Amino acid sequence: MNMIKRLFKCWLVFVILLGLAASGFGQELFEGAADKEKDTPFTLNGYVRGTLYVGKDLENDEGEIKSGYGELSFKVATRKLEFGDAFAEIRFRKGNEFDADVSEVNVREAYVNLYAGRFDFRIGHQIVVWGRADGLNPTNSITPQNLLIRSPDEDDSREGNFLFRSYYNVHPLRIEAIWIPAFKSSYIPTNLIPLPPGITRIDPDYPDNNLKNSAFALRLNLELASIDGSVSYFNGHYLVPGISADSSGTFSLPLSLDVYPKSYRAHVLGADFQTTVASSFGLRGEVALKKPHEDYRALIHVPNPDFQYIVGMDKEFKGNFSLILQYIGRYVFSFQELSAPASPAQIPAYEIEKINRMISSQKNQLSHSFSVRAEQKLLYETLSIEFLGLIHVTTSEFLIKPVLRYEISDAMDFVFGGSFYSGPNDTLFGTIDTLLSAVFTELKISF
Repeated sequence: MNMIKRLFKCWLVFVILLGLAASGFGQELFEGAADKEKDTPFTLNGYVRGTLYVGKDLENDEGEIKSGYGELSFKVATRKLEFGDAFAEIRFRKGNEFDADVSEVNVREAYVNLYAGRFDFRIGHQIVVWGRADGLNPTNSITPQNLLIRSPDEDDSREGNFLFRSYYNVHPLRIEAIWIPAFKSSYIPTNLIPLPPGITRIDPDYPDNNLKNSAFALRLNLELASIDGSVSYFNGHYLVPGISADSSGTFSLPLSLDVYPKSYRAHVLGADFQTTVASSFGLRGEVALKKPHEDYRALIHVPNPDFQYIVGMDKEFKGNFSLILQYIGRYVFSFQELSAPASPAQIPAYEIEKINRMISSQKNQLSHSFSVRAEQKLLYETLSIEFLGLIHVTTSEFLIKPVLRYEISDAMDFVFGGSFYSGPNDTLFGTIDTLLSAVFTELKISF
């Protein structure tokens, strides 16, 4: 028994000494880690999320899973050096979407910055967003969007492209120049638009990587304490293609016709601004004039020149309530009403023209739309109730998106909401509503 007591005492002393040593070593290790963190060559953060979309199967009048997936995102930013730094984000996604298994790795962005005096240069896969209007940006013609992305975060619809971007900084001016070597199209839901019997979709006709098909853009930014603004110019293949066919005239019967997305080059001249009036109201605006290179009268996939304009107001009220209201207009030049043809052989061209006008929002010479975005924060700003609404008055289309966000902890968020589209059958929202209207929920942990 005495032997056991002595062994127990020796063991207890050993544990105490080991604890003291570990405590001192841990303090040194912690201090070393803190010093090391200052010299770390990069920072790493990201998130893990699970997202579910549930909608309605109209054929069977039942609910169905529209999308369900888990996603892991890593964001890496190198330490800023004297002459440059770098950033990359990679996403891993696994799940089911549109009745198909999804397993993908997506390099969302990966680029390197070079700083040389007043010049900044960026090369790599990038996402570029131009314009100061909320949600809709007619001057934004650089990198594409995927309108079928299932995510509560609207920015997830933006996609990158490989490009060269440079700045020249001379306050209060900032000159931006972009060269886009290869074309990448926005993904629009043309596959959801029904076609008459005998018309078949085939692979798109997009430009190859020949240098003559590259695009470039210039932007002059004015950055003052009282107002921000810019003027911009883009020359290249427009992000949203049209629909083309073997011929734009008459067709022989019985009908057998292949149609396909086809891009076109365009000039886009734009401007935007943002300022504060009456000390508390934000005022913003954006305009863009688009003119295709090719003859829009002869080529069925090329839309008419048009002029789009947006003016908006935003205000933050007491009680953590914010509001953004916008008017959106579009005027189409050389517009002609589309009427059903007398000859059956001309019906395919008529149907394709209807689709192209739907895609380019040129169903009417003059169109009017309104958008509203409201947010109320509660419970010490841990709970957010958001509402987004968009109504195309001219075509009777609308989108509403209510969202509730709750911050469970500093790193954990819960989201519940819905996206609901509606419109006549011959409109874009009326065509996609059955597939894209859904209720969604998401649980997300950031690190």
